[in-house]
Amino acid sequence: MNDDSQYSAAVRAVVTSLPHNLDFKRWPEVRKLFADRVQSDYTSLFGGAPQEQTAEELVGGWEKALGRVATQHLLGPIDVRIDGDKATAQCHVRAIHVAEAAPGGAEWEAIGHYVFGLTRQGDGWRVQAMTLQMLMQTGNRKLLEEASLAG
Repeated sequence: MNDDSQYSAAVRAVVTSLPHNLDFKRWPEVRKLFADRVQSDYTSLFGGAPQEQTAEELVGGWEKALGRVATQHLLGPIDVRIDGDKATAQCHVRAIHVAEAAPGGAEWEAIGHYVFGLTRQGDGWRVQAMTLQMLMQTGNRKLLEEASLAG
Protein backbone atom coordinates (compact mmCIF):
# COMPACT_ATOMS: atom_id res chain seq x y z
CA MET A 1 0.00 0.00 0.00
CA ASN A 2 1.51 3.37 -0.98
CA ASP A 3 1.51 6.42 1.28
CA ASP A 4 -1.42 8.14 -0.45
CA SER A 5 -3.69 5.11 -0.08
CA GLN A 6 -2.59 4.66 3.55
CA TYR A 7 -3.26 8.34 4.21
CA SER A 8 -6.61 8.19 2.40
CA ALA A 9 -7.67 5.24 4.55
CA ALA A 10 -6.59 7.10 7.70
CA VAL A 11 -8.50 10.23 6.65
CA ARG A 12 -11.62 8.14 5.92
CA ALA A 13 -11.29 6.55 9.36
CA VAL A 14 -11.29 9.98 11.04
CA VAL A 15 -14.29 11.20 9.04
CA THR A 16 -16.18 7.94 9.72
CA SER A 17 -15.36 8.07 13.44
CA LEU A 18 -16.87 11.53 13.79
CA PRO A 19 -20.56 10.59 13.37
CA HIS A 20 -20.14 7.26 15.19
CA ASN A 21 -18.81 9.00 18.29
CA LEU A 22 -21.19 11.95 17.93
CA ASP A 23 -24.28 9.76 17.71
CA PHE A 24 -23.25 7.80 20.81
CA LYS A 25 -22.43 11.10 22.59
CA ARG A 26 -18.81 10.08 23.25
CA TRP A 27 -17.68 13.69 23.55
CA PRO A 28 -14.02 13.08 24.56
CA GLU A 29 -13.64 10.82 21.51
CA VAL A 30 -15.25 13.44 19.27
CA ARG A 31 -12.81 16.07 20.59
CA LYS A 32 -9.80 13.88 19.74
CA LEU A 33 -10.75 13.99 16.04
CA PHE A 34 -10.22 17.76 15.78
CA ALA A 35 -7.22 20.06 15.57
CA ASP A 36 -6.96 22.59 18.41
CA ARG A 37 -8.69 25.28 16.32
CA VAL A 38 -11.51 24.49 13.91
CA GLN A 39 -13.21 26.45 11.16
CA SER A 40 -16.84 25.42 10.74
CA ASP A 41 -19.34 26.68 8.19
CA TYR A 42 -22.98 25.81 8.81
CA THR A 43 -24.29 28.96 7.11
CA SER A 44 -26.27 26.97 4.54
CA LEU A 45 -28.22 25.43 7.43
CA PHE A 46 -28.40 28.10 10.14
CA GLY A 47 -27.40 31.33 8.39
CA GLY A 48 -24.95 33.65 10.13
CA ALA A 49 -21.24 33.48 9.38
CA PRO A 50 -18.60 30.75 9.38
CA GLN A 51 -16.89 30.34 12.76
CA GLU A 52 -13.39 29.70 13.97
CA GLN A 53 -13.20 28.35 17.48
CA THR A 54 -11.37 25.91 19.68
CA ALA A 55 -12.26 22.25 19.37
CA GLU A 56 -13.49 22.38 22.97
CA GLU A 57 -15.91 25.18 22.10
CA LEU A 58 -17.18 23.37 19.00
CA VAL A 59 -17.69 20.02 20.73
CA GLY A 60 -19.13 21.72 23.83
CA GLY A 61 -21.69 23.45 21.63
CA TRP A 62 -22.64 20.15 20.02
CA GLU A 63 -22.93 18.52 23.45
CA LYS A 64 -25.29 21.27 24.60
CA ALA A 65 -27.37 21.28 21.39
CA LEU A 66 -27.60 17.48 21.04
CA GLY A 67 -27.75 16.46 24.70
CA ARG A 68 -31.50 15.74 24.57
CA VAL A 69 -31.61 14.72 20.91
CA ALA A 70 -31.13 11.23 19.47
CA THR A 71 -29.16 11.39 16.23
CA GLN A 72 -27.96 9.24 13.39
CA HIS A 73 -25.54 10.73 10.86
CA LEU A 74 -25.06 8.66 7.71
CA LEU A 75 -22.03 9.60 5.60
CA GLY A 76 -20.68 8.35 2.35
CA PRO A 77 -19.08 7.67 0.07
CA ILE A 78 -16.03 9.58 1.29
CA ASP A 79 -13.83 11.01 -1.46
CA VAL A 80 -10.32 11.89 -0.23
CA ARG A 81 -7.63 14.08 -1.79
CA ILE A 82 -4.18 14.20 -0.18
CA ASP A 83 -1.75 17.10 -0.60
CA GLY A 84 1.26 16.58 1.67
CA ASP A 85 0.16 17.14 5.27
CA LYS A 86 -3.27 18.41 4.18
CA ALA A 87 -6.30 16.44 3.04
CA THR A 88 -9.79 17.17 1.81
CA ALA A 89 -12.60 14.68 2.36
CA GLN A 90 -16.04 15.12 0.82
CA CYS A 91 -19.18 13.08 1.35
CA HIS A 92 -22.93 13.19 1.45
CA VAL A 93 -24.62 13.35 4.84
CA ARG A 94 -28.07 12.43 6.01
CA ALA A 95 -28.58 13.54 9.60
CA ILE A 96 -31.65 12.32 11.46
CA HIS A 97 -32.56 14.05 14.74
CA VAL A 98 -35.28 12.91 17.14
CA ALA A 99 -36.54 14.68 20.28
CA GLU A 100 -39.83 13.21 21.44
CA ALA A 101 -40.75 16.26 23.58
CA ALA A 102 -40.27 18.88 20.83
CA PRO A 103 -43.60 20.73 20.43
CA GLY A 104 -43.11 21.36 16.70
CA GLY A 105 -42.61 17.68 15.92
CA ALA A 106 -40.29 14.95 17.11
CA GLU A 107 -38.17 14.58 13.95
CA TRP A 108 -35.90 16.72 11.82
CA GLU A 109 -33.74 15.52 8.97
CA ALA A 110 -30.95 17.48 7.29
CA ILE A 111 -29.56 16.21 4.00
CA GLY A 112 -26.46 17.69 2.44
CA HIS A 113 -22.82 17.42 1.52
CA TYR A 114 -19.83 17.81 3.85
CA VAL A 115 -16.39 19.10 2.93
CA PHE A 116 -13.76 18.39 5.61
CA GLY A 117 -10.27 19.87 5.70
CA LEU A 118 -7.80 17.77 7.66
CA THR A 119 -4.21 18.25 8.71
CA ARG A 120 -1.70 15.56 9.55
CA GLN A 121 -0.24 15.98 13.00
CA GLY A 122 2.32 13.86 14.82
CA ASP A 123 -0.26 11.32 16.02
CA GLY A 124 -2.55 11.26 12.98
CA TRP A 125 -5.05 13.24 10.95
CA ARG A 126 -7.26 15.88 12.58
CA VAL A 127 -10.23 17.85 11.23
CA GLN A 128 -9.40 21.54 11.06
CA ALA A 129 -12.25 22.74 8.83
CA MET A 130 -15.71 21.58 7.89
CA THR A 131 -18.42 22.99 5.67
CA LEU A 132 -21.96 21.72 5.36
CA GLN A 133 -23.63 22.36 2.01
CA MET A 134 -27.35 21.82 2.59
CA LEU A 135 -29.48 20.16 -0.06
CA MET A 136 -32.80 19.82 1.81
CA GLN A 137 -34.51 19.51 5.19
CA THR A 138 -37.63 17.76 6.37
CA GLY A 139 -39.58 17.89 9.61
CA ASN A 140 -39.27 20.27 12.56
CA ARG A 141 -36.53 22.77 11.70
CA LYS A 142 -36.67 24.19 15.24
CA LEU A 143 -36.11 20.80 16.89
CA LEU A 144 -32.67 21.61 18.35
CA GLU A 145 -33.92 24.84 19.91
CA GLU A 146 -37.09 23.21 21.25
CA ALA A 147 -35.18 20.23 22.67
CA SER A 148 -32.72 22.50 24.50
CA LEU A 149 -35.64 24.34 26.17
CA ALA A 150 -37.34 21.12 27.29
CA GLY A 151 -36.56 19.84 30.75
